[in-house]
Amino acid sequence: MTSTTIKLPGAQAPIDVLWDETGIAHVFADNQADAYRGMGFAAGSERLWQIHLSTAYANGEAAALLGERFAAQDALQRACNVHRCGKSLPESQGDWIVDAYLEGLNGYIRSLDEVPPEFVHAGTLPRLFTRQDVAARYRFTSWFQHKSWTEKMLLGRLMATHGVDWFRNHVLHFSAMDETLIDQLAVPLRSLSTAVLPLAYPDVDATLLSGSNNWAVRGALSASGKPILATDPHQPHTIPNTFFYVHLHAGEWDAFGAAFPGVPYFMMGYTRDIAWGLTTGFVDCYDVYVEQIRNDQYLSATGWQPLAHHTEHIEIKGSTSLDVDIVRTPHGPLLESLTNQLGLSVDVPGEYQSALHWTLTDIPTSAGALAQLPLATSAEEFGHKLFEQDVCPLVNNIICVDRHNGLRRFIATTLPARTGVTGSVPLPGWEADYDFPISTEADLTVEIDPEFSLTANNDTMQDRGRYPIHNFPASSARADRIREILTSSSSFTVDDFKRAQLDHLDLRARALLPDLLQVLAESSDPDLQLAVDLLRGWDFTAGANAAAACLYYPFLDRVWHRKFMVEVLKDPLLRAIPVGAPGLNRFDIADFLTPGSPWLQHRDLLVQTIVATLKQVVIDVRSTLGDDPATWAWGDLHQISLAHRLVKHPTWQHMRVAAQPIGGSPTTLNMAVHRGSSAGERVKCDVYHGPAFRLIVDLADPDSAQLVIAGGNGGRPDSPFATNQFDAWKEGACFTVNLRRDRLSITHEQQLRPHE
Repeated sequence: MTSTTIKLPGAQAPIDVLWDETGIAHVFADNQADAYRGMGFAAGSERLWQIHLSTAYANGEAAALLGERFAAQDALQRACNVHRCGKSLPESQGDWIVDAYLEGLNGYIRSLDEVPPEFVHAGTLPRLFTRQDVAARYRFTSWFQHKSWTEKMLLGRLMATHGVDWFRNHVLHFSAMDETLIDQLAVPLRSLSTAVLPLAYPDVDATLLSGSNNWAVRGALSASGKPILATDPHQPHTIPNTFFYVHLHAGEWDAFGAAFPGVPYFMMGYTRDIAWGLTTGFVDCYDVYVEQIRNDQYLSATGWQPLAHHTEHIEIKGSTSLDVDIVRTPHGPLLESLTNQLGLSVDVPGEYQSALHWTLTDIPTSAGALAQLPLATSAEEFGHKLFEQDVCPLVNNIICVDRHNGLRRFIATTLPARTGVTGSVPLPGWEADYDFPISTEADLTVEIDPEFSLTANNDTMQDRGRYPIHNFPASSARADRIREILTSSSSFTVDDFKRAQLDHLDLRARALLPDLLQVLAESSDPDLQLAVDLLRGWDFTAGANAAAACLYYPFLDRVWHRKFMVEVLKDPLLRAIPVGAPGLNRFDIADFLTPGSPWLQHRDLLVQTIVATLKQVVIDVRSTLGDDPATWAWGDLHQISLAHRLVKHPTWQHMRVAAQPIGGSPTTLNMAVHRGSSAGERVKCDVYHGPAFRLIVDLADPDSAQLVIAGGNGGRPDSPFATNQFDAWKEGACFTVNLRRDRLSITHEQQLRPHE
């Protein structure tokens, strides 16, 4: 074991940071504040560049660090106050935790005797971090996870142009009042600019992400008699890992969890009293308002009012800085003004423009908002610490269980409490009826002590609740599979939950294939008959050896529905849906063939499109894998690799994992999202998104838990822990997290001592 001793200003007593043989950091301190100081120091020592980069994103300073292509992203974030947490940063009961964490993080930065290589490569220097940075990081998390406003704009324009009936069956929530709004706003909706889409998705891959599974059972359904929780959040596969994994110990208190590097918020974790996990909630915290504009004024419910203006100065690395005039109504910035100034459009904004309302734009949030969660001793108390005066700067579903057998699920967010309308389409800015109050903690505490609870980016509310929360959720297939598993037994073990996290049964495939096979049955083409034979014999399991998966998933990749809709409606705007509005995803065969749908009159074209698409897939797979389907295996197409973003440079070239076969799909519990290939190309399904880690906690044994990371906990080029867990993760194995010091196998110790 190696050991280093560092003086840490602010430390109240000696702190030991122990790195075990798996790469997990264990902080042993005399008090909780010192434990958080150790957490900040440890995060800085492994993930300083990641912290620096993430903070630049959150503060709308990415262009200053990375260059001009991030200028539009910075401009929109600043226009919506993502980086500003109020006129002054609100105080919080959790601020002492944030301050202690920052003392540790900044103490590490001050201890550096040379500039880390990532900073040298970027031509910048490390800086110290503040409460403001922590608060901005939380707000950025809420901001970027689900930009539902593009769905609203495209859906509104398509419905106004072609009629509501063409798209009624392709959106989850749509009310009679929504339909009235489409008619009322038809003229401005038909001319909504699509130039705003790059503001939401400057990086195309961002639109393809979805994921996370989380479930828990109370003691009546566990073999141990205590609650068990399983969580596996899905993120892009990167080196370093999205999360930093750390155990804190102070007196009788222990907390283990996964945190974004740079903030003292355990997104998922456990103590001796509670365990919690989360998923992205696909929470709809945006609205788009159509504003009537005239002579630098907007029409309000009480008459014409002056538009507000302020200037955002955006520094750009290697280029001239940019001053952007932010033009606003009370609902938010005018998007057309932004796109014109940023060179994304050339049209002169007309009488009607779009204002983007993000719920937190003018709502202050603190740095300590989420810091106290590990101090809760019950699921109920956890909920009270999750919300500050009814405000939570997240967009997540969170399940928490406690050792007293309590279970609660929270929709951890702040969003409009809409009435009448669902929020699925734009709203008129000049009518006060559409200025809604915000949600409350009581509204968003949505389950109390059920026998089990689960979330998987699905619509978790159905018809419950006072207002829609998930307007554009992901497929329910993973959630449905979890429910199948949780209703199959009454005595679950940790091993049962391990197997569930590795499950490859695809319920979406099971639901879609009958309709697809019925369409294919109408063709006698040999290639299609081959597809029918493979698909009909498939057990819907997306294992690495599955032959039918080689056709099914590439077929979905070719977005046949887009080709069909464009051919019918002759509207190129439909091409923007997969990239610009990924939440508009209800385009299965059955969605087009619903009784009364106008698509029905084009059924022949639908069949032709499906047949032509699948035939080309068969041709492409055959040219890729050979003529004999008996030798086809999903893993030969579907492969995963990991690499540091700077892997092309010598310092980081070893930080990679070569491509390897893997099973799974976007709709299996063992999730694996891949990039598809185009028609006529060699078929490649490169996996880039899936479980960042898997964690299972049985509160009957809080001294240990089961964990595995997709890669490792390291981030420095000289770290032995950047990829050390990958093989175990890929094979479905786990490591045991130990909270007791006498059970740890230590490889390195950092002794942090008070500054004398």
